[in-house]
Amino acid sequence: MSEPRQEEGHVEQPEATSVDQQDEGKEPSPTPLPVLPLKNTVLFPRMVMPVAVGRPMSVAAVEAALASEDKALLVVPQVDPSVETPSTDDLFPFATTAVVKKAERADNGTLHLLVQGLERVQRGRVVQTDPYLVIEPEPAPVIRDASTEAEAVHRAVIELATRIAEHLEGQGPATIVQILSQIEDRVHQVYLLAMVLGLDAEKSRELLAASDELTLLKQMHEYLSHELQVHELREKIASSARNEMSREQREYYLKQQLRAIQEELGQQSPEEADVAELRRRLEEAELPEHVREVAERELSRLERMSPNAADYQLTRSYLELVLELPWAVSTPDNLDLEHARAILDEDHYDLQEIKERIIEHLAVMKLNPNASSPILCFVGPPGVGKTSLGRSIARALGRRFARIALGGLHDEAELRGHRRTYIGAMPGRVIRAIRDAKSNNPLIMLDEVDKLGRDFRGDPAAALMEILDPQ
Repeated sequence: MSEPRQEEGHVEQPEATSVDQQDEGKEPSPTPLPVLPLKNTVLFPRMVMPVAVGRPMSVAAVEAALASEDKALLVVPQVDPSVETPSTDDLFPFATTAVVKKAERADNGTLHLLVQGLERVQRGRVVQTDPYLVIEPEPAPVIRDASTEAEAVHRAVIELATRIAEHLEGQGPATIVQILSQIEDRVHQVYLLAMVLGLDAEKSRELLAASDELTLLKQMHEYLSHELQVHELREKIASSARNEMSREQREYYLKQQLRAIQEELGQQSPEEADVAELRRRLEEAELPEHVREVAERELSRLERMSPNAADYQLTRSYLELVLELPWAVSTPDNLDLEHARAILDEDHYDLQEIKERIIEHLAVMKLNPNASSPILCFVGPPGVGKTSLGRSIARALGRRFARIALGGLHDEAELRGHRRTYIGAMPGRVIRAIRDAKSNNPLIMLDEVDKLGRDFRGDPAAALMEILDPQ
């Protein structure tokens, strides 16, 4: 069953005023009345409000009211809207007597009413509980206040209402001010403002419970102050969003104009020029076939990508690294053993056993060039010439030399390279050494291997074993 509710966007303030003027003096006496509980809204005195009634108990109460001569109801706010069959304990202590002005029944059995509030009352004696509630209301008019304080608060309420109206969409300040100016009763003005502003059910119940005019005006002043702050903050946020959007739109428009001017002059935009340069370098580069396929695919993605996209710079940096690597640049090995011995003797005094071992290693390379030769490991205290021996071997072979310092290295990504999706991702140290050496067969010296560390980021020693595996 659908619950009683106020229909969205349909509060008829002018009609409430005119009906109030026509029906004044015709309010029924406080006799027992059928009870119509409202879940999430409040009917104020002298207000006209559409209500949809679907619960069996409420439908029975409305039908009883329609059958009576004055068609009167007791409209009571329901404290807990989740209760489907409310008892007197679930009803608010204060209510509004009302008269049904119009009633229509829908195909699904729901009654659509137009009810007009008459006067503020308090729940009294329960006369009947089944099949619907009947309660005898007790008169509880709002006590009037002619004090200067009440007048001052009233003027502040009108001022706040006017300022709020300036923030409302589709309703200018003149509309609310004009409606309020037609009403002399200050209590009636407060109730009308509550309907127009759509206060929540809890605040509306608090207004209905106010027993004197000054308390009612102070409560409305508090609510209006809060509403004004909300409207001003919302407008500030919307204005900031509009300004940001306008700035982005202006930048986009200027970029499009610049692109059109460059096309008219036969020039390329910086982004197009970068892509064209990468395309030229890719065509000229001597890449392995499988590497070229990957580079072509990434370059095609880059051409379709907006320069403002997050992946644009990552893809561009990746392609530049691929094109900077010396895929087809290598240095021929000089395997002349006498030349190598002369270089070693020239650079280092004594160390005969070490020199003999190096010469043996070079002899094996000369006799079997395709064999996977072991990795030379130099062990010794600092300053005995381990790194300089590596430089001498590179000079003897005619290869370029690259040194990788591993001291204090804890992150294995420093060796392997970071994932491309990471901000500030960089290639591994081995790849960087090959790139900086500008040769695909440099002699690489891994220095300070014993100072490798390990922590939660991984074990660089294990990663190094994988990198050095000839398979």
